[in-house]
Formats: sequence, C-alpha cells, structure tokens
Amino acid sequence: MTPAVHPAEKTDRSRLPDEWEMISKSFPASGIVVLYGPSGSGKTRLMQAAARYASVQKGLDILNCCVLDLIQEMVDAIKMGTWYACRKSLMRLDALFIDNIWLLQSRRQTALAVFSLFETFAGKGGLVMIASDLSPSLLSEWIPAKR
Repeated sequence: MTPAVHPAEKTDRSRLPDEWEMISKSFPASGIVVLYGPSGSGKTRLMQAAARYASVQKGLDILNCCVLDLIQEMVDAIKMGTWYACRKSLMRLDALFIDNIWLLQSRRQTALAVFSLFETFAGKGGLVMIASDLSPSLLSEWIPAKR
C-alpha cells in the first residue's frame, strides 16, 4: 500500500513571530557578538534586522557599516588630525554593527587596531556585533592581549 500524498498546508503567517519579537528575546545589551558562517548564509540580513531593532525599537544610537567604511573613517580622521574627536564620537554610540570583518584577514595591524577599538567600546558597556566568514578562532588572533 502506498502512502497518500497530500499537498502541504499553507502556513498561517499570523501565528509566526515577527523579526522584532524573535530578536528581542535574546538581544544582548553589551559585549561583542560574532555572526559567523559561510558566504550567503544570512549573516548580513540578520545583522541588519538587529541594527534596525536596536535603532527603532530600543532607540539606541548605532553605527551600521562595512568594516572598510569604518577603517576609511578612522584613516581620514588620523590624516586630518581629528582622530580623538572621531574616537570620542564613536564611543558615544550605543552599538556598532560591523559587516565583512573577514576583509581584514591580510591586514593584521589594521585588524589589531579595529579590535582594540571594539574591546574598548564593549568595555564601556557598548554592543559590538560583527559578521564574518572567518571562524571565531581566527578572529581571536586579532584581539589584543590584555595587560
């Protein structure tokens, strides 16, 4: 006897939690969060949803950008002699959402500077969420040793 095949029932989407509800149940207040996985796995989309939630629902002041944009802002500030003002401005934010950290894999000194900034930011109570194709064990090599 062959089993009967029935068409899949349509899902009642009204019963599914929306993205805000799903994020709010475990949204961290501070620290460094790493979204890790292969390219195309949805890391950027998840981070964008978290950034939107932090900004719209929680009212946090955030920076949401690619790591290359953050580095360019840092380099420009150093060249113009405004690095301390730039850093102070970044430290006033509540959260940093930084995508494509893996782009730093061949730039060790730059990675060390960026991760030092992240550690300082998280240490003052801010949230740093980063997305990377690299495994967290490789990222940990960039975290400056605590003194």
